[in-house]
Amino acid sequence: MPTFPELVEPVKSIASFPGWSAPEEVTGYIYFDAPLEIDGVIEANFQLHGGCIIRMPNRHVTFEIRMGRTAGRKHRPLARLDWRSLHGGHSNKRRPVPDGVNVTRTSPTHLHGFDINWDAARGRMCAPDLPFANDLDRELNDFLEVRQHAGFLFNINNMDLVTEPEWELGFL
Repeated sequence: MPTFPELVEPVKSIASFPGWSAPEEVTGYIYFDAPLEIDGVIEANFQLHGGCIIRMPNRHVTFEIRMGRTAGRKHRPLARLDWRSLHGGHSNKRRPVPDGVNVTRTSPTHLHGFDINWDAARGRMCAPDLPFANDLDRELNDFLEVRQHAGFLFNINNMDLVTEPEWELGFL
């Protein structure tokens, strides 16, 4: 099995886009898990995860590259882009902060980059679940811009396969 850097760093492609899930009954959360390939090879459980809330257009969108669930284990996130999170930003003040972390508290739009969450000396991800993040250096205005920027950040060359969710517009 390749190391995490050997999965994250190369150019990747979405092998197939499964479409968005049905909305969860209570939350309205929808998601997809698309397999990723490198040089035509699909690594087992290596995927692009996307999620949002169907009733909140252009808010609370996440794209994450991860190793998916395997027997007895939950997924392992490798990098994540959070856009206009309903939870707002979060603090980076835990532990000694690694080089490359530029903010103490993130904005609602931020990137949990692989480079700042990979502990090369130990050959593993920082725990738990991508604790460090930075704000983006640009504003993203809608889902299509977020999708395009996620492709750039994660080195995925065919992000246009990810369709925009069919938002449910209406009164809350």
